[in-house]
Amino acid sequence: MTGAVPAGAAAGPAGPAFLAVDGGNSKTLAVVVDAGGRVLGRGRGGRGDIYGAPTVPEAVDAVLGAVRAALAEAGVAPADLRASAFRLAGVDWPEDAALWDERLTAGLPGLGPRSIKNDGFASLRLVDGTGVGLSITVGTGPALAARAPDGTEECSGMFVFHDLGGAGLGNSGLTAVHLAWMGLGPPTALTPALLELYGAADGHDLRHRFTRRFGALPETERWRAARVVLAAASDGDPVAAGIVEQQARAFVGYAQWTARRVGVDLASGELPVLLNGSVVTSEHPAMRDALLAGLAEAAPAATVAVATAPPLTGVVLDALAEGGVAAGPALLGRVAHPPEFLHT
Repeated sequence: MTGAVPAGAAAGPAGPAFLAVDGGNSKTLAVVVDAGGRVLGRGRGGRGDIYGAPTVPEAVDAVLGAVRAALAEAGVAPADLRASAFRLAGVDWPEDAALWDERLTAGLPGLGPRSIKNDGFASLRLVDGTGVGLSITVGTGPALAARAPDGTEECSGMFVFHDLGGAGLGNSGLTAVHLAWMGLGPPTALTPALLELYGAADGHDLRHRFTRRFGALPETERWRAARVVLAAASDGDPVAAGIVEQQARAFVGYAQWTARRVGVDLASGELPVLLNGSVVTSEHPAMRDALLAGLAEAAPAATVAVATAPPLTGVVLDALAEGGVAAGPALLGRVAHPPEFLHT
């Protein structure tokens, strides 16, 4: 072990340590684990997407803050880490990875081997430990990635042109309520549910709360509507179900494109598919069911599974694998996280 232990930190681990970071548009999570997958330290930060955060420095601070908290709790210095895996929303182009490499070098002196990829790659190793497959992650935003058996990779990155994920569900749900109030759209069970959620009297009041010049609710408040849309869709509201089904069709299309980019026809079944993210694994199954149905039609030969571990656990497996540890599914049970740590 080398490097200084942060002031006030606990005693460090006896063996090598590994860092995993999953940064998205609602939060950034960092964990330090030992070679057996045992969590030594955790840290949370805000929005780690350099395109989604108000400024690049704010995204960098969110990631560095989460990492430093995890290192401090683990009693580990950056130079002690055998391998680090960063899976960050907004790493869409080569220059994005270069920017992060520069900022991590400056902000975490001594940090050794690291990989920096789009957060779409976070879940891939949850398929079977090899990292080969295609993942569809539906969280606050969308993230798809694929890796072929020959190592060719692709992610959706900047090539998503639909309003997808929890943010998209919220936006579409609010739009449906406004159109229904104006008489331009069909009645929907979303109306009473969303008026109650935001404490609004009617569609006019709801619109005012989000668009007035002073004191308007922030855009992030729209994300809260996603759970309501999923619940209404799961209960059979046709408007909400239509929103979910439209998203699912788009996701299947992007999955087919991502597979083609790595030289595989999704319909061939050569790439196993994993579904993950808070929207897919929600207690309201509408999006999960719609995606499973869409994939069964578009790629009937493909093995499709729903993740039982969060994307962060996949990043842990990446860090271990990149540090020379056999990172199979047997490690999954050792990389457990308290629910409050993962909560958006």
